[in-house]
Amino acid sequence: MTQWIEMGKFAELDETAKKEANRLAEYAIDVALDPSKVIRFEETEKGFRLMIDEDLYTFYQGI
Repeated sequence: MTQWIEMGKFAELDETAKKEANRLAEYAIDVALDPSKVIRFEETEKGFRLMIDEDLYTFYQGI
């Protein structure tokens, strides 16, 4: 089972949330990962969490 790591919290899926997801999507493409499979938003009681797959996180930490 894939581990998901929280990368940010947002009150709503606004422009700021979308920009952060797009930034991570570009990075995922750079390391040959499919953004639709390694990035997702989860709804919470207070908004949304931006989550990335552990594989993308491993590459992300190497920046």
